[in-house]
Amino acid sequence: MEFNKKIPTELWAMIIDFIVVPLRHPHLYCKPETFPQYDEILWNVDTSDKTPFMEDWKRVRVVCKGWKYLAGANPWFFFKERPWADYPEIPQSTSIVFISSGVNGHLAMERIPHLKGNLTTLALGSHSYDTNALDILFENPSTFPNLQCLAVYSTHTVRPFWRVLQDEFPNLISLTVRSYSRGTSGECVLKNLEILSIFSFSGFRLVCPSLKHLHIRSSRWYTESLFIKEHSQQLQSFMGLIPPMLGREANIWSSIFPNLVLSGCSMMSERGVPPPGHPLRHLRLFPNDNEWKPEDIMAEIDAFGFPELESVHINMNHLVHGTADDLRARCRKRGIRLVEIVDGIRVAVLPPQPKKDTIKREIRFRTLPRR
Repeated sequence: MEFNKKIPTELWAMIIDFIVVPLRHPHLYCKPETFPQYDEILWNVDTSDKTPFMEDWKRVRVVCKGWKYLAGANPWFFFKERPWADYPEIPQSTSIVFISSGVNGHLAMERIPHLKGNLTTLALGSHSYDTNALDILFENPSTFPNLQCLAVYSTHTVRPFWRVLQDEFPNLISLTVRSYSRGTSGECVLKNLEILSIFSFSGFRLVCPSLKHLHIRSSRWYTESLFIKEHSQQLQSFMGLIPPMLGREANIWSSIFPNLVLSGCSMMSERGVPPPGHPLRHLRLFPNDNEWKPEDIMAEIDAFGFPELESVHINMNHLVHGTADDLRARCRKRGIRLVEIVDGIRVAVLPPQPKKDTIKREIRFRTLPRR
């Protein structure tokens, strides 16, 4: 029987919206199984000009003329080190701006006010002009009312960083801070923040009622431990150290992290196996040194002992040179999807069971977000 009915226009509109909107709103890519890659992209601003997100935009444009029109002009603009006279004019369609280290952030920020409501994402590299760039942003926050994703190195600004975020950027959904941040006493509420990646912070109480994905590089302060404890029940992704105040019980998965889908916790194998029905499916492993062997990684997975494990995320730069193929083969044999993080940005996902062992298939970072 032939099926010759046309798809309704309204359904096509939903499909196109599902594909095109995330091209201008990177935070929509962030799910538990993709949080490690998303986190690396915002943490390594200087190497993010080869992000998989840009590749998605290119792929949409080559489908047909209609999709090329809907995808529109390139939403990304990267300020890299080069003479200012060589920079092209920033298109009005730009919604994502990355300012690399070594670029005068003050001059770069002076060139983007015309973007106004279009700007959704701003990422600043770890350069000496970082503070000046933030000062410009904080002087006129109403200029960018739709800013949803902010990545910075330092929080030292003329105006109190956390207070400005709370009062002036209510639409902020994703925040990355790549250095220690000390705030003023009191409480800061970021009611819509869903994604937080930060090195370390203290001196104030941070409240994020919508938080889903969290990475804290260094849990040294009481405020950080309290923050993890207060938000652990709602987290879908957590990477970092488990603070002592969460207790020493053997199994933390039901009592402390009942909704966790991705775990990058320290000493996971000592925390017991998640009980049946627990949503945990993905692991992000962090080696203690740069000489990890495939057998070390598999031993960590075995010690964890969770039969429902679907994928393992590993920075391949930490492997002993020449052992990557061995690790891939071991994961494939176990039916575990290996998500390789290379140079902090390039991602290749290897399926656990290819049709032929002689064919190595590589699938790019998953693009379609779940609404």
